[in-house]
Parts: sequence; C-alpha cells; structure tokens
Amino acid sequence: MREVAINCYSYIWKMAADEAIDHLAGLGYRELEFMVNWPHLWPSALGPQARRRTRQALERNGARIISLAPPMLDLNLVSPAPEMRRYTIDHYIDVIRLAGEWDVPWVVVVPGKTHPLLPLPDHYRDRWFDDALVELERCAAAEGVEITLENVPNSFLPRAEDLMSRLARIGSDRIGITYDVANAVFFGEDPSQGLEEVASRLRFVHLSDTGTKTWAHATIGTGVVPVQDIGAALDRIGFTGPTSLEIISPEPDADIRKSHDMLAGWGWRPRDRH
Repeated sequence: MREVAINCYSYIWKMAADEAIDHLAGLGYRELEFMVNWPHLWPSALGPQARRRTRQALERNGARIISLAPPMLDLNLVSPAPEMRRYTIDHYIDVIRLAGEWDVPWVVVVPGKTHPLLPLPDHYRDRWFDDALVELERCAAAEGVEITLENVPNSFLPRAEDLMSRLARIGSDRIGITYDVANAVFFGEDPSQGLEEVASRLRFVHLSDTGTKTWAHATIGTGVVPVQDIGAALDRIGFTGPTSLEIISPEPDADIRKSHDMLAGWGWRPRDRH
C-alpha cells in the first residue's frame, strides 16, 4: 500500500523542527518533509545545539526527513539582479549541506519566476537557470543528496512537460522531479497525465486539494483535485516512492487526519489511530 508522509508547512509558525518531529510522531507519522522557513527551520539560525536536538528527535521517534523544501517567495534563480541569484544559490547550498548532515535524500528546488509584465529574454533566463542547476547538482552530489524540481504555477516551468524538457537539456540523471498535484490542477494540467509525463524522473509527490480560481493546499476532498485518479496513475507508472500530504491549514492535525482518511479509501495505508 502507498505510504503517507507529512509536509510540515502548517507548523512553521507554531513550533521548531525538533518539536514538530515529536508532535507528528505522536500522531503516528515518521516520514516528514520540512519547509525551510524561519523560525521553524533556518540553516543560518541553527546552531550546534539545535542541530543536535533535531537529530535526537529523529532518533528517539524512529523518524526520518525525506525532503527539505525552501519556499520560493524570497528566492529566485532567474532574477535580473545578480546579487539575488547569488543569494538564492548560496541559500540552496546551505540547505543541501544541512540535508547531507541529517541524511535527507532530497532538496526541492523551485524554478525561478519572471516579471509578468516584461519577462526577461529567454537566453538570459535559460543560461542563469542552467548554470545554477549545474552548481547545485555538483554540491548535492558531494553531500550525497539529490535535488528535485517542482512544478509551481507562478514559476517559469509550471508544467510536467516543461520540467522534463529542461532536464533533458541539462543532461544530468541526478536531478529528479517532485510533482505537486494541486499545483498542476490550479495551472490547468491534468495531474494523471502529468505524473505519466514525469514518471522516469519522479521522486515524490505532494498531495493536497485546491480550486481552480484560488490556489490552495487544502484538505483532501474539499476541492477539485481528482485524487482517486491520481492513485490509479501512480499504480500505472509503478511509482513506489513517498507521497506527502502538504496541507496548509489553521487546524493541521484535524485536517491531516481527514485527508489521510480520504486517501485510505483510494489505496493509501490507513493512519495509525492509537
């Protein structure tokens, strides 16, 4: 049966990373994905004691972090400002090194964004992005980590086809894809087709719900994401990797439980009800 991991998005303003590990393990979850967001988890603010506390929390709960995911709001690998591009690359490198320290297999990289009124010329954008990925992939290889690109509606590579074309251009087999089904639906892509498109590069899947007019990562069953079809698509492509509930909610415990119970009806492992 397909396993359910938990993305810690809803907890970034509520608790530190080690506290979130204890909390979610208490709910029965031991595969976790962390958003790299201050004060929840921020590399430059993590001193030796905080890093040890996180490692100890993982060990005492028998938990593991499957991915570190920096949000893209303040990051842009294709910014026209060279200082911004350099900061973004350096921040991702800090996250990759933290992943190596904690034995985290993946770091999510969000393609950059361009100005909606006057996008920069493609030849600048493409060169900057490709050069950044080569540098990040080199660092990841040294740390024993793999980077993955995610489909994000307001990035310049929002579709499955876009991501696959870009990776074919770069040529590295060590860069995977994180596919977010809510992002796909909001952008107008059929997520089942998208999953089939990225199957050879797929490392893990983000699950949540959304509408088509307002972008959300809501409780499963409250929007228009065809989750039952997604389960069937994962079976067709033979995907056995992790699927992560990425729910953003003011009441995350309850909405994670509701979402997991919905998934259990479509082929995911039922939650631990202890």
